[in-house]
Amino acid sequence: MDRIDVDRVNYDEYINRLKKKSSRFHITWEAQFGRGARSSRPRDAEEDLVLFLLDRKRWQKALADGSVEKIGPRRYRMR
Repeated sequence: MDRIDVDRVNYDEYINRLKKKSSRFHITWEAQFGRGARSSRPRDAEEDLVLFLLDRKRWQKALADGSVEKIGPRRYRMR
C-alpha cells in the first residue's frame, strides 16, 4: 500500500487564525450594517407554536427519508 504524505496542521494555530479572520469579518459587518438581526422582542405564543410544529414536521420528514437515523434513545446520526 502507498502511504499518502499529509502536511501536519497545528490545531491551536489554525483555530487562532480562524478566530482572527472571523473577528475581522464581524467587526466589518457590524460597522457597515449595525447590530445583527437579533431582536429583544419575545415571540408571541402563536408564533412559537407554529415554529415548533414546522420544526417537528421537518424532523419527522428527515427521519422518514433516512437523512437522520435513530440509533438509540435520544441519539441520532446524520447521513
